[in-house]
Amino acid sequence: MSAEETCRLAAELSEEFGDVVTHVAERAIASLEADGLVERAVMWRALHAILGDIAAKRIDPYAPIAIH
Repeated sequence: MSAEETCRLAAELSEEFGDVVTHVAERAIASLEADGLVERAVMWRALHAILGDIAAKRIDPYAPIAIH
């Protein structure tokens, strides 16, 4: 999944479910890491970070993405 696709997914989830999706991501990260599935938790961690950026209005999820 590309960074742009991940950002769009985060935006759609945020629009549909609001703050609940952030809590789901936090629980998924904790659960996966507790089960030793650290690599699977990486995607949820990225999604969680993007959700935070969207909520804080640091990024426009529909604008072109620049990764530095």
